Amino acid sequence: MQDLVAIATEIAAKLVERKQTIAVAESSTGGLISAALLAVPGASRLFPRRRGGLYARRAAYSDGYP
Repeated sequence: MQDLVAIATEIAAKLVERKQTIAVAESSTGGLISAALLAVPGASRLFPRRRGGLYARRAAYSDGYP
């Protein structure tokens, strides 16, 4: 996780420099990308507010997975 946080720190710095935010859609990573980004102090401001969230498992069921 420390390696991921180091990379996330660099990404966060670039986003702040460019005045950009980030949105993340994860499945098999289980939230690891978001967790690494949010481990950076102040990084919660990089995630847009009032955008809501979505959790869906429907596709997994349609592919025959439990």
